[in-house]
Amino acid sequence: MGFFTPQERYIILFLILLFVVGGSIYLYKLNHPSFAPAYIIEDFQKKVAEKNIAEEVIDYNLPFPEEKEQEIWQKKELPKSKININTARPVELMQLPGIGPSYAQKIVDYRKKHNGFKKIADIKRIKGIGEKKFEKIKNYIKVK
Repeated sequence: MGFFTPQERYIILFLILLFVVGGSIYLYKLNHPSFAPAYIIEDFQKKVAEKNIAEEVIDYNLPFPEEKEQEIWQKKELPKSKININTARPVELMQLPGIGPSYAQKIVDYRKKHNGFKKIADIKRIKGIGEKKFEKIKNYIKVK
């Protein structure tokens, strides 16, 4: 004589099976966060970030302003005499206002390709050197 009818036994077995499967899935999710839905992963990442912020040590011992090394930007010295753009090296060309390493190289490449400059206004043919830049450098360059 049994305590449960066959139908009740199936229901009890089904509930036990459901409990075991649910518990297994729960334990798997705890140990494998990538299995969890996106909102759970975001919560996990927030908790990790909060923990890292809490562990971060902030050093309030900052140097006094006079102890701190000051960066001094110096203006580039303008050339004392005019620079011949047909013979000058890139280092000499970089003394011109507004001319850096890339423009100096463009000037050298242009004069090699076109056998030098005929007049100082020819420098405006170089891409990036327009009327404004030419006005800045025209008093510092020569071609002969």
